[in-house]
Amino acid sequence: MLTFELVEHPVRTMNRISDALNRLCEYALVVFLAAMTGVVFLEILFRYLLHLPLFWTAEFARYCLVWSSLLGATIAFKRGEHIAVTIFLNRLPLRSRRVMTAMAEIGVAVFLLVIFWGGIHLILITSGQLSPALRISMAIPYSALPMASAVMLIHVADRALRFRRFKGKAAS
Repeated sequence: MLTFELVEHPVRTMNRISDALNRLCEYALVVFLAAMTGVVFLEILFRYLLHLPLFWTAEFARYCLVWSSLLGATIAFKRGEHIAVTIFLNRLPLRSRRVMTAMAEIGVAVFLLVIFWGGIHLILITSGQLSPALRISMAIPYSALPMASAVMLIHVADRALRFRRFKGKAAS
């Protein structure tokens, strides 16, 4: 009973952190999609009605798309909505399914760590570069990569703790 109580608190804490980050990503996604839509609409108005194309809108929309895609990926990851081929997994016995699922989660975590560190490295080597139109540091658009991978790593940790809790309940 004591060990279950020790595990229970970190599970709830990690779940709250994961849920809060997911909500933050959902709000940020709405902002990026709205900004991208507004800027593209603005560009259409200026280009085709006023015949005065804006030089910065394509770049801004591109960066919003990058951030939106990665934020959307974190949300889909949290919800378990990424594509998965489970035909073979579903045919395995329950114990084997749990082992394979745990191995897959470890593989995902390793992949996300590689993406995170690669993104950090990318930010470091491009922080002095400015984007052509907006003249912002290239670290800003590239920071979406480590941000998204860090959020997904927290979601992986949340799933791992909940899996451990579930496994502990089933064993007792």
